[in-house]
Amino acid sequence: MTSPITLAAHLVRRFFGHLRATPLSPGEQDLVADALSPELAQLFHRQSPPDQRHAFDVARRVRSALPTDDAAFSAALLHDVGKAVAAIGPIARSLATVFDALRIPMPAHWRSYRNHGAIGADALTAAGAPTLAVVFARHHPGPAPEGIDPDVWNALVAADNV
Repeated sequence: MTSPITLAAHLVRRFFGHLRATPLSPGEQDLVADALSPELAQLFHRQSPPDQRHAFDVARRVRSALPTDDAAFSAALLHDVGKAVAAIGPIARSLATVFDALRIPMPAHWRSYRNHGAIGADALTAAGAPTLAVVFARHHPGPAPEGIDPDVWNALVAADNV
């Protein structure tokens, strides 16, 4: 279990990051279009603008760490697509994370937010996403699953935890 201090710091960073997020520029949108199939781009664009910004920023950090790994770049863009199902704002997201950490029952739409990894992985599988994108959506931020390069996985997790 994550320490309360680590969880609090994470929630504060994500909350204010969500509030400060700017929509993707046309150039950034072009990079997304170039990296993803039309089906996967559709999943990406179902995300809220702040979630798109977060995913793009994660992908940019991954590109910096792994400049030639297109699969890791795509996985970073797609890792949180399951959050679109919950459609909740930053306060409810923070509360859902706290409730989950404390094992307090929560409303169904909060549970879908907390289960966004599995929801996203299922949607990515249906859309024909590469294995790394599906596995990262389902298992982040945990340890690298068997069969996944730990260096690639660690770069993805590190880029997501900034």
